[in-house]
Amino acid sequence: MKNRHVDIYFLLLIIEIFSVTTLLILNIKEVNFIDYVLCVLTFLIIIISFYSNLIMGLITSAFLVFAYGSYMLYKSLFYENIRIGNGYFWMVIFPLSAFISGRLSDAINEIRNKNIYLEKQISNLVTVDEITGFNNLKEFYRDLNEEISRSRRHKFYLVLMVVEVQYLEELISIYGIDKINKILKSISVLIEKAIRTEDKRYRIGEELFAIIMPNTDISGAEIVRQRLKRELENISINDDDKTKTYKLDIKIAALQYNDSIDNSFQFKELVQKELEYDI
Repeated sequence: MKNRHVDIYFLLLIIEIFSVTTLLILNIKEVNFIDYVLCVLTFLIIIISFYSNLIMGLITSAFLVFAYGSYMLYKSLFYENIRIGNGYFWMVIFPLSAFISGRLSDAINEIRNKNIYLEKQISNLVTVDEITGFNNLKEFYRDLNEEISRSRRHKFYLVLMVVEVQYLEELISIYGIDKINKILKSISVLIEKAIRTEDKRYRIGEELFAIIMPNTDISGAEIVRQRLKRELENISINDDDKTKTYKLDIKIAALQYNDSIDNSFQFKELVQKELEYDI
């Protein structure tokens, strides 16, 4: 229905422009500079209505109708040779242009806003990072809340580990986004190999990975942390049929859950603070 409104108002605008242009061409001998100015003002009204709103377009057209009507009244009082019909034509075209262009803009904006809303809805449904295949931040908080509840209830060990790729923006500016995406994919593969099947992995930011490690204490997590630290600092990827190695600055921190941690947000924040001590 909304697409149909766009089609209708667009067609009406084309018909109006065609009609004005045709009438000017058919009366080319009688067209003067004032008609040219009025034609330009018509296009100005169309632009104002389209890029602002219908109300602004109608206000502009009302002002121009008043100004042109005053001019016509002045001409009729002091000059005999005046084309009244031509004046009425332009005074109708001004508000008509504003109305059609404004309604076309409203219909397009309505479709655009609907598309933005749908894109947000779709993005909310997506739970997997397309580059690494890991779950995203939304799933991370959901799963971490579940694991915290389980740890509290059954007194299980629980460790949260965070992996940070330092200076990612600078690396993107040096190597380009395509190459960095390959590096991030390689990082995800190495993380997958280093952890257990029951451990849960996520990409929770452009440069951040997270691993939820249920039934693991900090000493067991430290073994994984050291292994990851060694393997992630030098990443090899295939580039133009050649294997190239990139040295990365990687920080990894791990923290075991305890009863002083209230929620998943605080847990994540505490682990990220631990990254400062990984030198």
